[in-house]
Amino acid sequence: MSLSHSSVQAVASQQPAHQGRTQEVTTARARTQRTKLDAQTQARKTTPQPGRKKTHKDVQGSNQVSTSIADAIDAYLQDHEGANHSHKTLEWHGTSLGLLRRYLAEEQGITRVEEVDAGAISGWFASLRTAPGQRGKPRAARTIQTYARSVRAFFHWLRRREMLECNPFDQVAFPKVGRPRIQTIEPEEFERLLQACSPPNESGWLAERAVTRNRAIFWLFYDTGIRVSELCGLRMSDFDRKHGLLTVTGKSSKQRRIAVGTTCQRHLLHYLDRHHPGREELAEWGSAGEDHLFLSETCTPLTKNGVEMLFKRVRERAGITYKRISPHILRHTFAIRYLVLGNDPFSLQELLGHEDMATVKLYMHMNDTTIQEQKRKYSPGDHLPTRMPGPKYTRRTGFRKCLGRDLVVDHKWQFASITSG
Repeated sequence: MSLSHSSVQAVASQQPAHQGRTQEVTTARARTQRTKLDAQTQARKTTPQPGRKKTHKDVQGSNQVSTSIADAIDAYLQDHEGANHSHKTLEWHGTSLGLLRRYLAEEQGITRVEEVDAGAISGWFASLRTAPGQRGKPRAARTIQTYARSVRAFFHWLRRREMLECNPFDQVAFPKVGRPRIQTIEPEEFERLLQACSPPNESGWLAERAVTRNRAIFWLFYDTGIRVSELCGLRMSDFDRKHGLLTVTGKSSKQRRIAVGTTCQRHLLHYLDRHHPGREELAEWGSAGEDHLFLSETCTPLTKNGVEMLFKRVRERAGITYKRISPHILRHTFAIRYLVLGNDPFSLQELLGHEDMATVKLYMHMNDTTIQEQKRKYSPGDHLPTRMPGPKYTRRTGFRKCLGRDLVVDHKWQFASITSG
């Protein structure tokens, strides 16, 4: 049985009132859900998605506290100082970051940390290659890379401190350079330096003291490979006479022990026992209680600049004008000779005070020719009995008779093969 249109309306009018309220609640919930979805869609459009590189506009639009580059650099250097890093490290970072700050302010008009992007850093690299340095000469590629390493560490620090949402260095091509050529000195040149430690036309007790001290310094550099700052910081208590050990304080106040060779120990003891200033002389010079191992003529601790001037004078007197002579070159010489004599690179790393093997691997690479020559000299295969079977090495002499058979020489490889006669 079918109902008429009027009957349907009558039945609808007879429905309970709570059903109408239920429909209104459902409609309101749907409207609220649509509003929530619209808000989420709008948020996805304005918020960078994971995995997508944040652009310069994204960083500027973030709710981030603005920090000036100068304040960030001061905080960064203060952090290094609090970590007890060396003065040389602080000076290096200060120079590198100072160059970056001046370039960004003068050339890019950037003074805030969050304004720095990859383009600004790339422009700074290009400026370093074209602008002359302090001495008016173009900067070397390795110098530019050194500055770049400092700035890269600075931006990593900013990222860890959450002063930046993204690191602009992630989008920059880092400057690359080739391996440097390590300079060393030959044993004959070292002997000339020792002879030149004695100044001409000077005699007397003070001159003899200077000669003894200078030769002890050269021997210590040559025999231990320590840094010039480490030598200047040596104290009387750092030398163990009984065991011939030297306690060296390196970077970040890290200490290591180095055995002193017999010849070096003899020169060092000769200086300490016969020519090192005593208590009375130290008191006369106003240096009472001074216990540094190497002292200047005025009984004050020897400085890095004093050692460099000493090397300059001795180098000129020795007539070695065709190459540079410095404490660091003696350090290179020690490292390479240590490897040539068959010692392992891991112990060399400990002796030099390096945190990783990067520099030691550089020594191994640069000295590959010398090491291979040593290998040929002491090759285990060449020390086997000559009656062992197999081809024998011979000169390019065509054909020779060997044990009643023809010995045919391969002129390309210089090895001999035996054929039946």
